[in-house]
Order: sequence, then structure tokens, then C-alpha cells
Amino acid sequence: MLQELGKQNPQLLRLIQEHHAEFLQLINEPHEGSEGDIFDQPEQDMPHAINVTPAEQEAIERLEAMGFERALVIEAFLACDRNEQLAANYLLENAGDFED
Repeated sequence: MLQELGKQNPQLLRLIQEHHAEFLQLINEPHEGSEGDIFDQPEQDMPHAINVTPAEQEAIERLEAMGFERALVIEAFLACDRNEQLAANYLLENAGDFED
């Protein structure tokens, strides 16, 4: 999704990358009239596992071997539509943004 956004509006993508935490907070806010954030639902209503093929698991492990945390790798891999090369580029280009 972010890749497509970058094609359509590179300035907006740059702003999202510069303000990653604020962007995540904004998209996780409940909408008016909704009963709360989907992440506030009981655990049984929302699985905490994703299904990956053996090839995708290997790609995730290769990205982890680059020194990135597993959760960050999985987030980037899924955000890049399970494309290892795009995820690697994203992680490398934004490496400074992930350090606390």
C-alpha cells in the first residue's frame, strides 16, 4: 500500500516516513460511531498468527539476518506485499528511523 502511495504521492509517503509513530497512532484511532479500536477486542476475536509459505519464511529469516528485529521485518515484509527485495530496501532506507 505504501509503495503505491509513493508512486501516486511521493511527498505524502515522505511525510509518513518522517512521522511514522504519529501516522500509526492516527490510523489506529477509532472512527466516530465505532465501538473502539479493533486492537482492543478480546484475543480470541483476533488471531496473532500469519500464514507464510516456506519460501516466505526463508525470506523473513534472510531479512532478520541483516540485523533487523523480527517484528519489524515481518511488518515490512507484509507491508511490501511479501516482496523480499522491496522489504529489504524499505528496511535499509529507513534503518535510522527504527532505532530508539
